[in-house]
Amino acid sequence: MEESKDFLVLRYSLIGEQQLSLLAKELPEPKGAAIVAAIDKDTEFFLNGVKYGFVGFKRVEPVAGYNFPSGRFWVGKTAKLRVAKRGEKVPGDIVEHTEDDWVPILTIFDVEDQYIFVQRDWRFGTPEQIARALQRGLRDQVFENYNHKIFVEGLLSKDVFWDVVRKFNKLYKVNLKLISPNILETNKRAKEALKSLRELFDQDEIDLTLLNETGNLKIPQEPVGDYVDYISEGEGSWSIVTEGERGGKKRHSSVENTKIIELTTSSSEMIEEERRIEQETGMPAPSRTLSDARLIAEVYSSIREIRES
Repeated sequence: MEESKDFLVLRYSLIGEQQLSLLAKELPEPKGAAIVAAIDKDTEFFLNGVKYGFVGFKRVEPVAGYNFPSGRFWVGKTAKLRVAKRGEKVPGDIVEHTEDDWVPILTIFDVEDQYIFVQRDWRFGTPEQIARALQRGLRDQVFENYNHKIFVEGLLSKDVFWDVVRKFNKLYKVNLKLISPNILETNKRAKEALKSLRELFDQDEIDLTLLNETGNLKIPQEPVGDYVDYISEGEGSWSIVTEGERGGKKRHSSVENTKIIELTTSSSEMIEEERRIEQETGMPAPSRTLSDARLIAEVYSSIREIRES
């Protein structure tokens, strides 16, 4: 049995540190494979006092009937620990106790084009919380092994920013955060400008804020359009403060508009059956090899559609 589920589309960037560590290794080829150091073993990490983990990641290879590049995709789960309170009825009373409640979300890494496809689940948090959790989990191993910082941002529709600008009469503030050049196919003019600035200042990010306290802010297509296109490819974020629909002010952000696609995954019942077989045999369930390959073939097709759009 199969189910259709929503997945957020994110991208990750790797920014080298100039202060080289003697223990740092050369980036692998492709460089996006640097994240494998953080996911190839089950690991746990903390963000804002909450425990998370990477669990069961493996590289997925093509099989007959499902074609995609070999060595490019890793699939597993990112999990968040929640503490669940339970009440147990005993004679004359209810006794409370707590239990660990791990919330897993299916996660796919593309080490070639540096995409992350992560299952959407309200129990795990907002798109912003999911992106920050992934960034935190990848950060230490990537830095320790390759002396690079990692940033995770959402892939966006280029039109959303301008839709907000056109919809509201009062624009008070626009903030653009641009990560230093990393992903190959992002907007070339913005990339060249940021590369020149990095050569001068060695910045990881540029934080550009435009402000008009009376709400008469003007947002010209040039050069802002180049930066918005650059951000939309997963190389930064934006926010806009406008008038509220019922007075006051309202903040709009790029993270609210992270691209979502639908992918076909194994049903919960099938996953449980595969887990039972693997526990009994100590070997991967044959159906899991096939279902993973089917999922990655669909992901690969989605990537090609995204790049063509």
